[in-house]
Amino acid sequence: MTILQDSTLQRIKQALQTKNGYLKDLVDIYAHDTWDMVAANVKAGRAPMLYNIGDEMICNYVQGETTYQFPWVVVDNNREVMWQDGTTHPGLILQAKYATIESIQFDAAEDYVVPTSETNALEGWYYWGLTGTTYTALNLSTGATVPHGDYDSIHKCPMNDLNIMRYGYNRYSQSAYRQWLNSDATKGNWWEPQHTGDKAPNELNTYDGFMKGLDSDFLAVINPVKVQVATNTVTDGGVTDTMYDKFWLPSIEEMYGSPQAAGIEGAYFPYWKTKTGLSAPSNSANSGRIQYALNAQTSAQTVRCRSAHRGLSYNAWYCNTSGELSYYNSALSGRSVPACAIS
Repeated sequence: MTILQDSTLQRIKQALQTKNGYLKDLVDIYAHDTWDMVAANVKAGRAPMLYNIGDEMICNYVQGETTYQFPWVVVDNNREVMWQDGTTHPGLILQAKYATIESIQFDAAEDYVVPTSETNALEGWYYWGLTGTTYTALNLSTGATVPHGDYDSIHKCPMNDLNIMRYGYNRYSQSAYRQWLNSDATKGNWWEPQHTGDKAPNELNTYDGFMKGLDSDFLAVINPVKVQVATNTVTDGGVTDTMYDKFWLPSIEEMYGSPQAAGIEGAYFPYWKTKTGLSAPSNSANSGRIQYALNAQTSAQTVRCRSAHRGLSYNAWYCNTSGELSYYNSALSGRSVPACAIS
């Protein structure tokens, strides 16, 4: 048996330290790549070796006359994603570290006050009479006389749902928020109606589309990937909507919350399991899930999720300022921490 002398062991130790130093330098080089090089690493399957959960990557974000540093956090470094052509690819999932500056309506209330000049009911619309604070469904057939004199005012909506008329629609695939996140158009131009009677969000003429503020080299490596939402059972039948988006609102499941329809809205992001410190998904308040504003990084924010409350037509989920996952009506504006994929 050969016995190694201490001097030999020291030389081996030094050689290993030198080798490990080279490897560390190599990792550091990769970790500080340009966006193009990050994308190349992801496509080559190197992301799990080079980018850790919780790592930050920074691009610029222009809002008005101000340019902000916009950090993105690696929330999953080893996720298979699907492109619209049906092919699957290695994905590096990023999520905004801070809440957007802009607060956007998920979906505007779809309430139309019927003018007295509209004397006959129109096809495809549903009518309610308002007296004081009480709404009465009128069940008017096409062409029937609109009873203006019987109520304080007459209201109509393209859907037979008083809550959608008053509080907005919680179907993410048709939401204003989804359009804003995936548009690089200027203010006034990033939204278009998704169904008859769909109303523009309050912020349409105030803000540019979200993508307009981001660096072009960052946007160039973000591919549209498959995103799913379980719809409500009241007006949408509880079906699953499938979209292919560059940016999306996280689901409650992705934020390590208790899912309403397990497995439909994406597996949890490992980052949120670590941040919350929970052993199982929960919607309860959690300091690790509190979000702060990009432009005021000590100010806790309520941020939108894409998940619909499945038992209601108008409430969508959000994460509140205590880190609790809950829901409120779609017509209320809120900030967000959008996610995206390099793939």
